[in-house]
Order: sequence, then C-alpha cells, then structure tokens
Amino acid sequence: MIDTKNNKIPVVWSISGSDSCGGTGIQSDVKTYHDFGACGCSVVTAITAQNSFATGYSIAAERKSVVAQINALDSDMPADIIKVGSLPSLEIVETVVKYFDDYQGYVVYDLELEASGEQLLTEAGDLLRSRLIPRVDLLVVNIEEAAALTDAEITSFVQMEAAAASLMAMDARSVLITGAKFGDSGQRVDYWTDGTEEIWVTVNGALGVNNRGGGCVLSAAIAAALSQGHTFKAALSLAKAYVTQGIRGAQAIGSGPGAVAHLGLPTDDGDKPQFSDSRPD
Repeated sequence: MIDTKNNKIPVVWSISGSDSCGGTGIQSDVKTYHDFGACGCSVVTAITAQNSFATGYSIAAERKSVVAQINALDSDMPADIIKVGSLPSLEIVETVVKYFDDYQGYVVYDLELEASGEQLLTEAGDLLRSRLIPRVDLLVVNIEEAAALTDAEITSFVQMEAAAASLMAMDARSVLITGAKFGDSGQRVDYWTDGTEEIWVTVNGALGVNNRGGGCVLSAAIAAALSQGHTFKAALSLAKAYVTQGIRGAQAIGSGPGAVAHLGLPTDDGDKPQFSDSRPD
C-alpha cells in the first residue's frame, strides 16, 4: 500500500509504447491515471503508427532515450508505482531491469506480446523470466500471453491455474491471468494468485465490441488505485469496474472498434465484478 500522507499526489509512471490514436499504450494510461487522481508520467519505449483497426509502422526507442527519460523523472518526480507495458527490444528490457535493481516501489507488468511477442521472447525471453518477472509485484497476462510464456495450452480453468503456478515458479510475486471464456456462460473470468491466496474474478462478457485497449486500461487502473492507498483486492475490483464502465460507454470513432472510454471513477454497483476463492465449474 502506498503512503499518501500530507495530501501528496501519487506519481505513477508508464514505461511503454506510444499509440498515435490514443486508444492504448502511454496515452491510454495517462488518461486512466488522471481519472484516479494520480500524476501520470511516461517513459516512451516505442513509437507506433496506429489507428482504430491496424498497427502499421513501429520503431523501438533508442536505449539512451529511455535512459534519459528515466533519469529525468527519477531526479524530480520519482514513481510511487510503475506500470510497464511494451518493451520492444532486448536493449530496453536490459535498461528497465537495471533500473529496477535499485527501485523499491511497486511494479505492475502488463506483458505486451501482440505486435512483436515472438521476437521479444526469442531475443529477451530468458532475461524476462530470470530478471524482470521476479522483480514484478503484479504480472498481468491474457490467456494467449500466459500460454506463450509457459509453453502450455490453456483451454480450461484447471489449465489456467496450472499456468499461473508456472508463472509463480518464475518467482513472480503475484499473477493475474485475464480474458478466459470457457463454456457457454458468456462470462469472462480472470484469475489472480500470489501463491497463497487466489481470486476468481467474473464479469459479464457481452458488454460490446468497443473494448480496444482493455488490458492496458485494467493494469493502469490497478496501478493508479494502489497509488491512492487501496488494498489490492479493492484496487482490482475498482479497476475491473472502471474497465466495464468504459466498455459500456465507449464509442467507435474511426472505422474499427472503439477504445475503452475514460469516464471517471465507476459509480454503478452493477459494474463491480464478482469475486470468489473457488474455481468456476
């Protein structure tokens, strides 16, 4: 839990890529932090040319640029919490790992494999597993990313538990696997564990198609809620409700699906997720 005495505004960094259409990445994170009353700062790791339906040109930032951004912020606006997203090259993974050797705050890592996952795991997979993941307080992965990291099929809740156990065996401090949809219930299920406790999180899966950036928003909302002093369970519940509200209120602006809307803190109890310590049937 973050100390928020003396009305200090918490500072949350995003170390991630820039999305030119604002639906994911740094831009989406900063909007989320604003809604939660945190000061959002950015360390840009990649420049991407995106719109609502495609990602085109993408280039990794130079190592010296990432180092300069980290040093500038660390000397004046040090982070209470850091959210890590896109790490597009081995050099950038090495840079982030080196900074975390001395950083004492809470780290959320929203693993991003959609655009360059195979290349990243080939180049930096060993470093991710041996140095970065053990430093992460919360590792957030969707079903596909969990399968890629563990080299395992995930088609059931039992396999979801096993994948989380494999990730915990890499010395992650806690793991959240998102986006499971098994069976005909229409619900989406997430699973969190720290190796001692576990939470099954259930939400209605039929909220709409305008859900672009949902994973980015979820991890950013968890980080922002924690920065405001919420317990982890309260932060997770608030973040899930924020995403649900954002999907319900989202609109398509371009030709593709709309991005999750940033509509302030959730107020509708119907957006709250259901928590259980028992695996779904």
